[in-house]
Amino acid sequence: MADNPFLDWAVASRPMVGQALSGDIATVLATSTRAVLAVIDGLGHGPEAAEAAELAIRVIEQNRAEPVEALLLLAHERLAESRGVAATLAIVDGETGRMDWLGVGNVNGTLLRADEMARPRNHGVFLCRGVLGYLLPNLHVSDPLQLAPGDALVIATDGVRGDLTSPIRPEVAVDRLAETILADQATYEDDALVLVARYRGRNVS
Repeated sequence: MADNPFLDWAVASRPMVGQALSGDIATVLATSTRAVLAVIDGLGHGPEAAEAAELAIRVIEQNRAEPVEALLLLAHERLAESRGVAATLAIVDGETGRMDWLGVGNVNGTLLRADEMARPRNHGVFLCRGVLGYLLPNLHVSDPLQLAPGDALVIATDGVRGDLTSPIRPEVAVDRLAETILADQATYEDDALVLVARYRGRNVS
């Protein structure tokens, strides 16, 4: 489990049965004021999928100060000679609690509000059709969300199927949650990865 002044996060993953490498990779690039969360799914399986996903991660790491849509466009351009990837990115501003997020392909993302009376309580990421590195239509930049303390974000590749938020409980740590979702909902017929993050609250230090 990792944390910073405003965010806790953890990742759980496993490759497809029979594969040594996974094409599903995640990264969280966090400072005291900003966090970039990215989950990448290289198309297919094995070394070529892993290579494409790792390339996408490097692009994001090298351009981490850019907004979500710019990061996706840069990754798309850089991945032109690769197998291609699906990806969902979220950027959380630690000083305001604002979250911008967007996906291309089938990496699902769900935000569960800590407040049980919130309506809606669940928010899903907008997924644009396409493949980074192969086909990218116009990106639809959705409205940002304002996070509240305790809100939980789950991002998972398509090797994880089911209700991503059903195990979420405020008393359960993010690393335990990621491991539980992977164990209960991952298929052995595909690479699988889950990233769980919980917003602590605005960083006003």
